[in-house]
Amino acid sequence: MSPASAVARPPLWWLTAASFLVAAYAVVLVVLVALHAGGNWIGGPASITVPAAGFELVRGKGHRTGGTFVVEALDPAGTAILSARVAPFAADQYPRVDWKLAPPGPTRPTLALLWRTRERPDRTFVKPLQWQETRVAPLELAESDGWSGTVIGVALAVRGELAQPLVLEAVVIPEISAASAAAGVGRQWTARHPFKLTSITFPFDDERYEDLSLLTATALAVGLGLAGYVMLARRRRWPLDARVLWAVFLGGWLVLDARWQINLWRQHRETAQQFAGKTTEEKHLAAVDHEMFTLMRELRDALPPAPVRILFLSDNLPLRERAAFFLYPHNVNAFYLSQFRRTLDLDPDHLHAGDHVLLFLFSGTTYDRSAKMLVWPDGRRRAVDEVLWKADGVALLRVT
Repeated sequence: MSPASAVARPPLWWLTAASFLVAAYAVVLVVLVALHAGGNWIGGPASITVPAAGFELVRGKGHRTGGTFVVEALDPAGTAILSARVAPFAADQYPRVDWKLAPPGPTRPTLALLWRTRERPDRTFVKPLQWQETRVAPLELAESDGWSGTVIGVALAVRGELAQPLVLEAVVIPEISAASAAAGVGRQWTARHPFKLTSITFPFDDERYEDLSLLTATALAVGLGLAGYVMLARRRRWPLDARVLWAVFLGGWLVLDARWQINLWRQHRETAQQFAGKTTEEKHLAAVDHEMFTLMRELRDALPPAPVRILFLSDNLPLRERAAFFLYPHNVNAFYLSQFRRTLDLDPDHLHAGDHVLLFLFSGTTYDRSAKMLVWPDGRRRAVDEVLWKADGVALLRVT
């Protein structure tokens, strides 16, 4: 057989698979960086940081403390506004704004970015901010949002319910370049994902807030790698090697699995630091729901010796089930409530003397403290004695 007619031999199958997968990841990364570099491949304008000290409270109630600005309360219209003047900058060179806020409580207020431009000083532009778990997601802005011309001032608007003070640390308008975009992607792909209630089914749910999740990037890279290998094999007249195809697929799988294992070990280390060597009570006090444990322990101490029958009423199912656990070994009935109703389908006559009723943030049956009566929405009543009462919506009552 002459050299011209000989079929070229492909390189080692494992080296071929690794080369195509790495090249495909590189293509995905380059395209992603190009989309977020703002055309600045070498470098861009320096980042702009406005510390909390640069803000003034326009509406609402708050104060500065320790390098932060604390918004304590909203005004009667349910709004608070923090405003700051900035050195004028071209909006098209800074398409992202990142607010640095301390993690809020369980109730998150509605936030929005306000800004004014030199070209339109009579108009205030607005774009809502989105909560990303315990932080505010960086805001991407475009000319269609009104982010154009020369920006001369920015503000943070707070609306809705402010269950606890909102703490502002700073607002950062970051440099946009190929280097900063690549660094941002790297931070996202290697970020720690702490375990939470939904981690068993959605362990990396936070990825939906990222520029491109590692899962999506891996799917694209595997697809590009497989397509690239098939095209090159046909061009070079290589026989298709199934081992290469499987190796590219499994390589992407292993990348995701490695990220999962790293996240598990990070969580293991933090969990060990949080709970290792502690008693059961100390573990409960170290857990995220330690405030609930402390409250339930106070309620349990106010009860007679077990077993006592307790009717536990709350609108929130997870809260009701978790809090009931802390009251065992008492006979706790976390009464089921229809999703569409908040009324109690229980006849007052079915309650026996000595039973206890725990109202925990419940919007159905109420407690008339002055008359010492448990009151149903339809007007029915049952006499009770107050065992423990707290102004924040918790009442432990004994049926008489």
